Amino acid sequence: MNKSKLLKRFRMLSRVMSNRGDITINLTGNRCYTDYNSITLPVGDLENPDYLELLEGAIDHEVGHLRWTDRTWTAKSYEKGAFFNAIRNGIEDIRMERMVCLEWPGAILNLSKMVTQGIKKGWFSKPTDSFPPSLLLQAVVVYYGRYKINDQVQLNEFCEIAIALLTDCIGQKPVHDLILLLDTIPALRSNQHSYELTEQIIQLLKKIEFKPGDSQGNDSGDSQGDDSGDSQGDDSGDSQGNDSGDSQGDDSGDSQGNDSGDSQGNDSGDSQGNDSSDSQGNDSGDSQGNDSGDSQGDDSGDSQGQNSSVSQQVINFVNECLNADESQLMADLHEQVNNELEKMADEVRSSNDMEQLIDFNAPLISKNDRGTVGTADLNLAKRLSTPISRELHKIIYGLDRKSVNFSKQGRTVEANRLAGVKAGNFNVFKSERITKAPTMAISVLVDRSSSMSAFEMNGANTSALAINLAIDKLKGVNSECIYFSAGDLYEAKCFKSTTKAVKDNFRVSSRGGTHTGLSLYSVIRRLSLRVEQKKVVFIITDGQESDLKYLEKSIEMSELLGIQIVCIGINTGMLYGFENQELLNIQTVEELPSILKQVIKNKLIA
Repeated sequence: MNKSKLLKRFRMLSRVMSNRGDITINLTGNRCYTDYNSITLPVGDLENPDYLELLEGAIDHEVGHLRWTDRTWTAKSYEKGAFFNAIRNGIEDIRMERMVCLEWPGAILNLSKMVTQGIKKGWFSKPTDSFPPSLLLQAVVVYYGRYKINDQVQLNEFCEIAIALLTDCIGQKPVHDLILLLDTIPALRSNQHSYELTEQIIQLLKKIEFKPGDSQGNDSGDSQGDDSGDSQGDDSGDSQGNDSGDSQGDDSGDSQGNDSGDSQGNDSGDSQGNDSSDSQGNDSGDSQGNDSGDSQGDDSGDSQGQNSSVSQQVINFVNECLNADESQLMADLHEQVNNELEKMADEVRSSNDMEQLIDFNAPLISKNDRGTVGTADLNLAKRLSTPISRELHKIIYGLDRKSVNFSKQGRTVEANRLAGVKAGNFNVFKSERITKAPTMAISVLVDRSSSMSAFEMNGANTSALAINLAIDKLKGVNSECIYFSAGDLYEAKCFKSTTKAVKDNFRVSSRGGTHTGLSLYSVIRRLSLRVEQKKVVFIITDGQESDLKYLEKSIEMSELLGIQIVCIGINTGMLYGFENQELLNIQTVEELPSILKQVIKNKLIA
């Protein structure tokens, strides 16, 4: 791989992996997951704009969930069924992304690009009359919220089509009421509020089921005015039988039996006046019975069957929504994005046209370790921390730079140069410039493989503890301590904690193989994202590694990224893979201060 290309990739990697608040983003391997404290995303082709747009959008989306979505209410939502959770999830995504954009305005573009990718890949599709009811209603929620509330204007057309189709199915008033509910999303402050808004939407749907006469077009007002008495229930306000119009006026006795003909033709005497209390228009007869009050236009007696059919369609629509399964709903955006990123990562991994760093299957880092049953000499570590701190102080603050210049103008005259004025040398004004030592991040990487004996492990534990205690005393210097073998990495100390607070974590026992290269890769990747100006890795090992190929690549990466490596051997004459690095070998922990003097002498940290 071309080195300049490699460096370009890592610069891009650092940009897309920028931390958001206290949440860490890891870019490694080929799988997406979160431990709710950090987000791990797969490595794809960093020169593919589609991959980068999805990656950056996914980062902002997932960070938003970790920061602003209470998982308790998500779990409760799942218990309510697929449709309920899909509506709640759509609302929560809109609410949460709005919070993200208010916190980090740059996320507006990232999330918009992710939506564009979603349209391109069919995750957000153009609504049609073949959409299942559940999918159509979900589309209105998602498209309206993203377009109207989050200004993702590329969904404008989809939003308008979805609303028009839903109106055809359940009528103008229910859709209007739904939109009023969605307009409250900006006022929501939690996932609980998203859950409660979903409950209101479900109640709205159920009310439509019990008022099917309100469902069609401009028919929403047909049960109002003078017709108010004709549209209730199963015509409970009317008289018995099918003679729904016979309940008014003097025809009270005509309402029993099979007087179905009484509502037709010239049955003007059956109700008050000229049927003024019945349906409006030219409906001279009754349009009642099991008809819920729906009498459109000039439909006179035959509206009963038609309206009954319409009402049943609305009931069926609502029931299909409430009983929908996942196959009848829009897939979760989180899952769609993650699956696509993993697919892109797999495609790059399978490519043979270039050697990829993503072949590194970097081990995960855990804060818990069952192997903390080893030994460490705490008192010795404390005693050695002072001289070690002194030596490290010389190394780090020896990086201060002082430059002296002389010029013809200035405020301070250098007396020793005045004698040269007669010879024409007027540069007698002295100016000094001091460049402070850079801030520094140090990772202490400790071998805990089975090749380390109990004695060597005790020495490594005590050495790592002493070094971290010493670093804690230095201003502008932060450290972490990572133990490695052939499994996952164990974080004994993170950058944020003090060594004293976690001193018991350094009692580590040995086990497993020695994946020095993969472990160094993980540490280098973490260090490359630190804000400190200078980065250093201290490796403590017996030198018997088992992944030489990855170790060579990791050392190359460290050189390109300006991360220095200091190798400390435990009872060994050679560190395999580090032949070009200077070996600092110790037999006992007491030798650490003198070893660090060699670091100064040989300028290993420059």
